[in-house]
Amino acid sequence: MDNRYYNSVVKEMQSLLDSQGFKADGDAFINENYAVKVEYNETKQMYILNMAEINEGEIGEYAVLSSWLFDDSQTERDAQSVGIDFTSDLRKKLGVKVQHVGGVEVELPTASKTGAMTITGFAKKMLDVYPALKDSYKEHIAQFGNFLYLDFFGKFLVPNLKETFTKGTKKQVSKLYDVFEDAYVKGDKDTVNVLVAVLAAAAYNDTAVDEGIVNMLTVNENSHFLTAYNSFKGALKGNAKLLKALNCK
Repeated sequence: MDNRYYNSVVKEMQSLLDSQGFKADGDAFINENYAVKVEYNETKQMYILNMAEINEGEIGEYAVLSSWLFDDSQTERDAQSVGIDFTSDLRKKLGVKVQHVGGVEVELPTASKTGAMTITGFAKKMLDVYPALKDSYKEHIAQFGNFLYLDFFGKFLVPNLKETFTKGTKKQVSKLYDVFEDAYVKGDKDTVNVLVAVLAAAAYNDTAVDEGIVNMLTVNENSHFLTAYNSFKGALKGNAKLLKALNCK
């Protein structure tokens, strides 16, 4: 695999690099204190973000700050997700806080320490699967002040689910199922309902997505989950309020 998506990765990082005074210097970006490199490791099939400190004008030894598996099945959109994640990691390393509406920093959702999964924990899992949604989440919280999860999932998560079930690889669907199964088993009542609802919303008026979801649940022999999905899918069609909330079209 060639490094054809390098520019897409760096493009997502450019705003932060510019704001922190980084200038392109060969294959690196350098400011007064740090040097940063993005490279693709062909052997490991991985994008790697390297960083080194600069002392008295001398660049020290580079160390891996972040990495992302990236094989031939992945696309430019996936490369953009790599850039977004690298930007987040670099921002943390530099101590740069994200400022949103009203100057209030918005934190990403976290998992429950008890092991049980709430809607907030489910949101974290989905942002881990689709890192490109992290900024959308922060903007959503900044705008509304609270997590309006049906609105957020309908606008942002559902379109990504559609793409995964129509264009994703078996590996990507399998990874998604592992998260869903965990949420279905460990989630509280609201979380399980939301999980099933977003799947039904993704399949609304979309036969290909529906077939993909049914196949995923059938292959994994999760008959209980499949029954819940089919039941909710039928109920969703007659619920105008929920259809609107989940942005179903």
